[in-house]
Amino acid sequence: MKMLFPILAVLVAVGLFFGFIDPQYQKLKILRAQEARYDQALEKSKELRAIRDRLQETNKAISPADRDRLIKLLPDTVDNVRLAMDLDTMATRYGMRISNVAIVKGVDQTDAIGVSTQAYDSVVVNFAVTSTYANFLKFLADLESSLRLVDIIGVTFSAVKGDLYEFNISARTFWLK
Repeated sequence: MKMLFPILAVLVAVGLFFGFIDPQYQKLKILRAQEARYDQALEKSKELRAIRDRLQETNKAISPADRDRLIKLLPDTVDNVRLAMDLDTMATRYGMRISNVAIVKGVDQTDAIGVSTQAYDSVVVNFAVTSTYANFLKFLADLESSLRLVDIIGVTFSAVKGDLYEFNISARTFWLK
């Protein structure tokens, strides 16, 4: 009888350990690991908030005039009408009018297959102007120095009469996706 109580106490203790204490301890380890991940995520979110706040302050420091220039440099959409008007405004300075405007969307710059990871896209604008060669060179210089990113990808010309030529221009312009 004296040995029965200690043996019974040891069996109850072992049963209690494996039946209740050990499963609870395993759950506690899992919860502590989750807590560590949550703490890590919280720290990362604090870092991201600090970065966001710095970027917002930098963004607020940009003057409206500079912001307009940045938007003109690399717009976030393609405005076909605005693009044609900008080209026509430049051409008008040299006594030219643009004509035969055609905008080709979806022109891919690479032969890569799959989803594009580029942050920008492009569109090709085809148009014609009639002018002297000297005025055409001035127009191209103006187009080159404009804020809008434009790559001339093709120029053809034909004589019209006298010293006037019809220039057919293909240009690529870019925008943010």
